[in-house]
Amino acid sequence: MRRQRPRIAWALGGGGARGFAHLGVLKVLKEENIPVDALSGTSMGAVMAVLFAAGTDLKYLSALATSISWEKFVDLRFPRYGLVEGKRIIPLIRLLTKGKKLEELEIPVRVIATDLLTGEEIVFDQGEIETAVRASISIPGIFTPLPYENRILVDGGVVAGVPVAAAAEMGMDLVIAINVAGELDSEAPRSVFDILYRTFEIMSKRLDGIQTEKADLVLSPEVGKVGTVQFYRAEECIEKGEIAAREALPEIKRVLEEFQYKKEERAEYGA
Repeated sequence: MRRQRPRIAWALGGGGARGFAHLGVLKVLKEENIPVDALSGTSMGAVMAVLFAAGTDLKYLSALATSISWEKFVDLRFPRYGLVEGKRIIPLIRLLTKGKKLEELEIPVRVIATDLLTGEEIVFDQGEIETAVRASISIPGIFTPLPYENRILVDGGVVAGVPVAAAAEMGMDLVIAINVAGELDSEAPRSVFDILYRTFEIMSKRLDGIQTEKADLVLSPEVGKVGTVQFYRAEECIEKGEIAAREALPEIKRVLEEFQYKKEERAEYGA
């Protein structure tokens, strides 16, 4: 009888530029034939999740991340609700995901946002990918919120920086989290925007701990000193993600084997 492997949901955390580390992790998982059966993503983790699930080539994405002028996608506006309007990123996401909807992706994906009116966690699992991603990346004070179906949506990191709970509800056997949280800057904030960033990161770190303790395994690439908007450090983050994944391979395989052993043991004793 052929052994049935456990199905794994991966929860990809937010972190701005640090989220490029997800590319490095996913690259190693693909090379080592580690299962990726479902994905949940918050903010930059949502971006990486939908691109991977759309079948976009990882080498191409890595080359794009390290060569693109990200400033071209920053549409500054008069700061009433946010500094960046976010419209320029939508065509890029649509292009890279081949115009698919969430329900048409090769791998199930859940994208996390937050309703600013109710404080609810909003989980997208169908509909336009670019709309879900635009909502999920809307860092309060930086991106303008996204009006959507009588809701006002902002970054999913407000409620779930590493969306383990959403991944756990996808019907898989195991949940593995990738946490790319940053380290707090020891220097005093220099502007109101520094204060906004710092406050958001402090809240996120607290929430991340609540989420990640529910995961079967947590990978934490060492990208903590990369700033949220330091997109020019993409290559460094990708490399850190790859290193973290390779170092974690024995532990990942151990978790898979342990689950399989327990499953077979329960079957043997009719539990």
